[in-house]
Amino acid sequence: MTTADAILQVQDLSVVYHSSRGPHTAVGDLNLTLRSGEFVSILGPSGCGKSTLLSVVAGLLPASRGRVMVSGEPVRRPRPDVGIVFQKPTLLPWRTVAGNVMVPIEALRRSPRDYAERCRDLLGLVGLAAFAEHYPDELSGGMQQRVSIARALIHDPALMLMDEPFGALDAMTRERMWLELQDIWLSSRKTVLFITHSIPEAVFLSDRVLVMASTPGRIVQEIVIDLPRPRAVQTMAEPRYAALCGDIRTMFLSRMEQGR
Repeated sequence: MTTADAILQVQDLSVVYHSSRGPHTAVGDLNLTLRSGEFVSILGPSGCGKSTLLSVVAGLLPASRGRVMVSGEPVRRPRPDVGIVFQKPTLLPWRTVAGNVMVPIEALRRSPRDYAERCRDLLGLVGLAAFAEHYPDELSGGMQQRVSIARALIHDPALMLMDEPFGALDAMTRERMWLELQDIWLSSRKTVLFITHSIPEAVFLSDRVLVMASTPGRIVQEIVIDLPRPRAVQTMAEPRYAALCGDIRTMFLSRMEQGR
């Protein structure tokens, strides 16, 4: 891959936390690159540094060493060309669905009038066109997370960061959200870095899965997901899907037995 192909480059990244107990290296010498339009998942156990990595890429946390580049520019603070979807929707309860989607536009001091049509289009894309004037407490958990996805897309970022956005949903809703997110991604073709604990989720959604191990957090394996798109519910019953999930699960078990 050439530098020109890359939307995101992480080079020799280390993040060290300091406390009364001494320094703790949460992420150490981590490298990764994302191509334009690629959907890549980071998969790993709790505490391996996945969210720390995402926070550095988002410009919310400084690197201790190394560098992060988005569209060829170093990340030193939150950037307007990066959208973020958190674990919880974090919607403003006093604002309508449309009002919540428009929050980044106001934060960037852009004219809401210029983005009104895009807001309507995005609500249609996430299946919430009829709910523009509803309030968050009138929506299900899955619908609230779709609002947060539309909100992250409203300012047309080059890179989408998603930190376990479906972790709090029940199993059936979660699988439905995989299908909906895939449709949104196929329509928008944004570059996505997706954090998850779920092996089936990572395999279903991704072009590549990067596996992280801890102490310190680092990428230990890359798996190319060669399942054809678009993927459907039936994909989860296919032998190749089961084989990919099984290979990743076996690798995790092997590392656990080795004490790593």
